Amino acid sequence: MDNKAQQHGSNPQGAESAELPPTTGGEVENDPGSSYLITVQIGEQYESKLDADRLHRLAMAVLKAEGEPGPLELGVVVTTDEEVHALNREYLGHDYQTDVISFGMQEEADWDPAAPEGMPQFVPPPDRPPYLGDIAISYDRAAEQAPEYGHTPDAEVAMLLIHGLLHLLDYDDIDETSRVRMHSRQQELLETLYNSQL
Repeated sequence: MDNKAQQHGSNPQGAESAELPPTTGGEVENDPGSSYLITVQIGEQYESKLDADRLHRLAMAVLKAEGEPGPLELGVVVTTDEEVHALNREYLGHDYQTDVISFGMQEEADWDPAAPEGMPQFVPPPDRPPYLGDIAISYDRAAEQAPEYGHTPDAEVAMLLIHGLLHLLDYDDIDETSRVRMHSRQQELLETLYNSQL
């Protein structure tokens, strides 16, 4: 499978109201009552500042609100600005900081053994669900920009998670029309699936 990486900026905006089921633990893998397999990992230095379970429930709710059928697998990592910068440089060739990066996995049939050298390839094991992708979020960047958007740092991380998920679900923000559509949907999802659960 080809690994497609995208860098994303943050702006809020779009979803149906959904109740988020309770879960426990800091790293959540199996999703009771769903066909999703979502792993949320938070850097040790941020564990006291974020609720991994709440981010996990938000990811499930966004997938459901967007009508994304399972089974599927998703990885979410909240880490340092340096780690996200390194990913941005290594996989996108952009030597600057960013708040969130999504790595979407294409269908296995699209796997290209002749892909350019250095282009990451991913083939899931046959006993695993299809891999939607990974999202890497910079907590440092989220905390820094949160006041600009009127968010707390944890709400900004939630918004970046939504933003990254929407990119994995084929939303884009490359032109004004698609940007307005995506940011409108982000805001709606943040308000109905995250802010309403405070």
